[in-house]
Amino acid sequence: MLQLTMIKRVHDLCSRDEGIVGALMFGSFAIDEGDAFSDIEFAIFIQDERFDTFPQHTWLQQIHPVAAYFIDDFGHHTALFENGVRGEFHFMRASEMSVVESWKGYAWFPSLDAAVVLDRSGELSRYASVLVGGPPERGGAAEVERLMLNLTNLMLFGANVLNRGEFARAWALLSRAHEYLLKLIRLSEGTTAHWPTPSRALESDLSPATYERYVTCTAGAQPDELFSAYRASWTWFKELAQEPKKTLNITIPPSIAQKVDELLSQAYSSPSGAASGG
Repeated sequence: MLQLTMIKRVHDLCSRDEGIVGALMFGSFAIDEGDAFSDIEFAIFIQDERFDTFPQHTWLQQIHPVAAYFIDDFGHHTALFENGVRGEFHFMRASEMSVVESWKGYAWFPSLDAAVVLDRSGELSRYASVLVGGPPERGGAAEVERLMLNLTNLMLFGANVLNRGEFARAWALLSRAHEYLLKLIRLSEGTTAHWPTPSRALESDLSPATYERYVTCTAGAQPDELFSAYRASWTWFKELAQEPKKTLNITIPPSIAQKVDELLSQAYSSPSGAASGG
């Protein structure tokens, strides 16, 4: 596998460069889920005095020729290698190493050996030890309320623009809404291992019946398909909301629920004189 060869190369480069004081691998390969389609992901800590002059692009070229290296919309330094492998690299100052502790609840790995590439002082292993174990527990009251309110917001937003006739925009909003819907679905099925990216491995993580139901919540950018997908998503959300209502006293705001019901209750008809914006 190309990625395994590249990971070994990162290990070798880190051990040979005295300016690198610590390196941590995270993502699919750190939890033994990497395959031929996976990214490689690393946090690399550089001596403070060398950080500003550390040749990141040149260093990455030693792993494999780089087609592009840039900061993506999430602030991640991303390398697109000539062999088609994507790499996410967080180059940081050694004095920033404690940031690893803040990844608790998001990143995890089964053991330090699975993740620590280099640790010259032992400091990185100390910070990273809080991430050792299985996937974090999910579903506390604050988290569920956040999911439900964000999903309510996006369903209202999407239903409005859908009725306005902005189908491409409604499609994009539905995709965003599904990030929250899928997390609620995962909570209901007890399959939260892939929580940060809830669509990941969905086909195998969900029961066949649940996955088939999810398919009915998806659509292209055609009006009838979108209305059907929004209705299916909204109906499922209201069902999933029954458990938090009973156990956590968390509800969809009734006035907003009524409004979304109204917006999705009728077949699409082309609006006349609809204003833009919003």
